[in-house]
Amino acid sequence: MKLTSSSGKGNFALVKEGQEIFELKYTNWFASKARAEWAKESIEIRPQNVWCSKFDIFKNDLDQGDIIFNWKGNIIIRLMQEEGVEKSYLLKAKGFWNQSFELTDEADNVMLLLAPSMNWKKLNYNYDVQQISEEYEEQHIHELLIYCGFGANLYMTMMATGVAGAVS
Repeated sequence: MKLTSSSGKGNFALVKEGQEIFELKYTNWFASKARAEWAKESIEIRPQNVWCSKFDIFKNDLDQGDIIFNWKGNIIIRLMQEEGVEKSYLLKAKGFWNQSFELTDEADNVMLLLAPSMNWKKLNYNYDVQQISEEYEEQHIHELLIYCGFGANLYMTMMATGVAGAVS
C-alpha cells in the first residue's frame, strides 16, 4: 500500500495493488481542511482552533472524532465507534535523518508504519505503508490511513516551516 501525492495542494490517494481506494483532497494548498469519499462515507477534517493543533473528524456531517497534536509533537487520533466507545491511536514521528511515522493503538501495539519519500515533481510526500498488525480489518486500516496521511502531511509541513523560520 502507498499514500501517493495526487496534487501540489497536498492531496493524496491510497493506492493498493494499482487500485485507488480513496483520495483526500484539501480545499487549497496544504489547507487545514480536507475531505474524502470512502466506503460510502463522506469524511471531512476541519480545524477546531486557529493554531491548527486540533481538528474535528466528521463522517456524513456527524462529529465522530478528533486529530490532536500534543506538546511532544505526536498526533492523537480519537474516533467514536458504532458502539459509542471511543478509541485512541497515536501517530509518532520516528528518526531524524531517516524519518518515518508509527501508528500504535491504546495497548501500544504497532499497527502500521509510514515511510515518507519526497515527490519533487509535485513538491509533496508519498508514504510507503507497511501494515504490521494483521489483527485489524482492512476497512479499519484504510480509514485510519486517511487520518494518518492528513496528520503526517501537517507534521511535515510544520517541520519544514519551523526549519525555514529558524534559518531566516
